[in-house]
Amino acid sequence: MSWNEAKRIEAVTTYLILGNLTLTAQTIGVPHVTLKLWHRQPWWKEMEVAIQVESDQELDGKLAKRIDKCLEVVNDRLENGDFQYDPKTGQFVRKPVSLRDGWKVASEAIDKRWLIRKQPKEVANQEAVGDILKNLAQEFADMAKKRVRSALGETDVSPRSESVEAILDSQLQGGIPELPRETGTNSEPFKPEQGT
Repeated sequence: MSWNEAKRIEAVTTYLILGNLTLTAQTIGVPHVTLKLWHRQPWWKEMEVAIQVESDQELDGKLAKRIDKCLEVVNDRLENGDFQYDPKTGQFVRKPVSLRDGWKVASEAIDKRWLIRKQPKEVANQEAVGDILKNLAQEFADMAKKRVRSALGETDVSPRSESVEAILDSQLQGGIPELPRETGTNSEPFKPEQGT
């Protein structure tokens, strides 16, 4: 049996909705074997992409209308205030929007604009945070060593203070372990100045 182009479009569309060839075959009345054969053809994938793009564009159009409507409401409230019932007069009056609500609207709008422009706010990446934590751990270890030295009355480097250093290092789990790094980064780790 020969199937027309409309049936093929119906098959792909129904498959995209149901996600199952058996259900698609039962729904549109095309044999399962035929659908399996069609599904392996290059035109099937091309048609899937075309239908999805068309659907995305239609959805974008609908969302754009809704977004415009929401922005009109927000602008009206910012300019004219929120509706509030006045029990004395028995009518609704417009009360200016609070500073907090106005600020929230503005900050969220700015965040969304940055996302749309694909310029997200700077955030600390994992490597930078790891370096900061490693440096803090090293500084805490140095402070602990200084305290032990001052408690022992040692101020200069001597063979005895080197043994204290070795003991402290072993008690601090052999120093600061290296943190795992992401591959593909070419930034140098931060090294604190010695003697500070």
